Amino acid sequence: MPHVLFMDESGDHNLASIDNNFPAFCLVGCIFEREYYKHTVRPAVDEFKNKFWSRTDVVLHSSEIRKHRGPFSFLGNETDRQGFYDALNRLIENLNFTILAVVILKKAHLDHYGDGARHPYHLSLEFIMERYSMMMNRKSRDAEGYMMAESRGLNEDKLLKNEYFNLKKFGTRYQPNLGNISSFRMEKKTANIAGLQIADLVAYPVAAKVLRPNTGQKSFDVVIGKLDKAPTNKGGGVLGYGLKVFPQPTFEHFTAFGSPKQ
Repeated sequence: MPHVLFMDESGDHNLASIDNNFPAFCLVGCIFEREYYKHTVRPAVDEFKNKFWSRTDVVLHSSEIRKHRGPFSFLGNETDRQGFYDALNRLIENLNFTILAVVILKKAHLDHYGDGARHPYHLSLEFIMERYSMMMNRKSRDAEGYMMAESRGLNEDKLLKNEYFNLKKFGTRYQPNLGNISSFRMEKKTANIAGLQIADLVAYPVAAKVLRPNTGQKSFDVVIGKLDKAPTNKGGGVLGYGLKVFPQPTFEHFTAFGSPKQ
């Protein structure tokens, strides 16, 4: 059955100036079976929007939600905010999809590799594509899927597409053949793509949990069960499968995710 992976990020890819309050880049891919996405996911997202705005052209944007900006200004009211978050968590929880997430710890990446440190977005794309292809191989030999990412500007989009085509041509160290990934598209946020909005909503909780693993986060509790897992004969853990943290941090860091190994 065909799949579609929607990809969005949290944090920036800048290694020259690292924000100490959020020193990470997180890229997330949310994977849906294509027909399920068309017939279930899009209507569910529209229903959610109609409930709060009586229209469907509002774009769900994690940063604006957290800051109560624009169409989310009503979230300044505590009662309204709680009702909104409860409904949003139910929406995400009830949808059937798989998450692949990569978190680049930028300072550690730069300290370890220096001038050879790779662009965080491009490195994350490699990890995502590798795991997407492997996941589909585990499902079926005939499984295939395409990818969609949010457009980030003319030059950045060109560089990212070049990275995609290089990976398609040469593969990766652990997945030399990415032939089951059929295509890659980019769309602007204003296109109001439900899958891209879900990826945007998922990315921040994952990054925040990696950065602050001992802090309770209800939004992460909602998404952790959707992270891709290792087969049961390999422990069934998410690390190295649904969640890639790079460079690998300490043992203590991993206890929040149920496994000391990546």
